[in-house]
Amino acid sequence: MTRESRVFALAVAFAGLSTSAATAQSTLDAPANLAGAWVARPGVVQFNLIHRFDVSPAPVRKLNNTPTLLVALGALPWASVGFVYGSNSGLVAAFPNEWEFFGRLAPLREAAGAPLDATLQGGYNVAARSADFALTVARRIGRLRLVGTGALLESAFDSASTRGVVGAGATFRVTPGLALAADVTSLTDRRASEDLTWSAAFQLGVPYSPHSLSLHVTNVGTRTLQGLARGSGVTRVGFEYTIPITLRRYAQGRARAAAGPVERVAPDSGRVVRIDIAQLAFARPRIEVSAGTTVEWVNRDPLPHTVTADDGSYDSGSLQPAAVWRHAFDEPGTYTYHCTPHPFMRGTIVVR
Repeated sequence: MTRESRVFALAVAFAGLSTSAATAQSTLDAPANLAGAWVARPGVVQFNLIHRFDVSPAPVRKLNNTPTLLVALGALPWASVGFVYGSNSGLVAAFPNEWEFFGRLAPLREAAGAPLDATLQGGYNVAARSADFALTVARRIGRLRLVGTGALLESAFDSASTRGVVGAGATFRVTPGLALAADVTSLTDRRASEDLTWSAAFQLGVPYSPHSLSLHVTNVGTRTLQGLARGSGVTRVGFEYTIPITLRRYAQGRARAAAGPVERVAPDSGRVVRIDIAQLAFARPRIEVSAGTTVEWVNRDPLPHTVTADDGSYDSGSLQPAAVWRHAFDEPGTYTYHCTPHPFMRGTIVVR
């Protein structure tokens, strides 16, 4: 069996293990080439399958495929480790199979109350023999999510030259399950012979599932830090499909909700605290608030959820995508809740 066949078999095996579980980030929130502003949740393996196609010039007109596989494991709530494998890579002629091993840290997260998402990545590209680093930031403004990135390539394209990269992009939610996205990136010392990189995409949430799909056009092949730094001059049509694989579910999820760290939250104006429901998880699974606080849940997933008290004292009913539900907590105590259709989704409100 060839190396490419083994990698494809691994992809199929991962896809077969897919479950309805908490995931990292949907394509709905990330432009096709600037998809690094997330970390996988603890106990979740994030598997993304990316294929990009182009046609060679006449008279051959051969259909070429450049696949990229991304696998990331959530090690901590704010950290992931993983790798990117790009087959048919054009980065370095001597290495058509490109590997990038990386670690990511997320010191700031909007879902936890920070003003923006910030993700730091460090890794090693085997083909370029380079230690690469990137900072990606993102902020949501209504339906719009803005993304910016800066990277440092210690040995860009196996040249032993250190070069910088800057880029920006955005996604716009047309509906809860459909977004438009675009991005552009450039080397900071781009030469006349080097192209900008760009992409434009339709991003889709797969209804009633944790999966998402990106349909895009771009001028780059593999989606490593090095692969995204320099345009190829060839327009490619591609897709990305995201598959979250949960390693710990149900009973273990209940134990984490009951015993995990408490986030102490100060209410916004009107004594309201917001909890997003995204990627089949309550974004703030265990919070502490003062008595009299109202908690607001917003469903940002493309499928319905509920907020149901374990003791039956309150129930939101079915929350459709983009729906909002509020409940006031007036008495001190510990209130645990779950999602009825997805019982591995659990949360705790501690009222002081």
